[in-house]
Amino acid sequence: MEKVYGFTNENIDAFPEFFNFDNASVLTVLGSGDQYFSALLNGAKNVDVFDINYLAWYHFILKYTAIKVLSYEEFMQMFVSDNLDNLSIYAKLRKYLPDEVKYFFDKLISLGRTFSSIKIKNIIFDNAKMNNIPYFNENTYYKLQSILQSSNFPAFYNCNLLDILKFTKKSYDVALLSNIYHYLNNNPSDYHDFLSKINCPEILALYTWILNEEEKCEFLGNGFDIHQIPGVLHESDYIVTLSRKK
Repeated sequence: MEKVYGFTNENIDAFPEFFNFDNASVLTVLGSGDQYFSALLNGAKNVDVFDINYLAWYHFILKYTAIKVLSYEEFMQMFVSDNLDNLSIYAKLRKYLPDEVKYFFDKLISLGRTFSSIKIKNIIFDNAKMNNIPYFNENTYYKLQSILQSSNFPAFYNCNLLDILKFTKKSYDVALLSNIYHYLNNNPSDYHDFLSKINCPEILALYTWILNEEEKCEFLGNGFDIHQIPGVLHESDYIVTLSRKK
């Protein structure tokens, strides 16, 4: 298990410009869980998640359950102001958690470890500027809460992207793969060949802050499209997409 991201650093608000989530079936990296929540808010009917880091799943279930049962003020207190370290709010959540997740967080308490110790600390967010998180808006938070209250936990595949086809053969309308490409020791040609095996016509193949001219040429030469969007931590970011329209 590796440490987890508390919130995404991607401009997920820009995704609906490039992908149609309405009534869609979506496959997304889990990460902080924010791509999952954003897809639901944009109208997806089903969202499956995958991540090689099992700890991301425990954190996601805690966040999912918190949004489902807490008031907006309580959620912001625990996940933003107190950086997860609010045991009185955790006590309110605890009875709603699956046993496995409950055991994990209870074990942290018994070991004298803070909940925030599971989070990556080398990227520092100014929460007052985190306008890329849709449910930081109170009305959107309660919209998401309503969606979750009539939903169940998503299917979770604990695997590397390159092994995803061993876990699911489903067809999807949209796939969101974040910056996983950077960890694959791959090249655009081989990456294109792999992605063509996933039964999905619209893929966010890479989200990145920096893309040099050589990389741009390689991606474009292998059938990808490149879009520049407003950034969260930088002035602008890039998304590399692969479209195989039905």
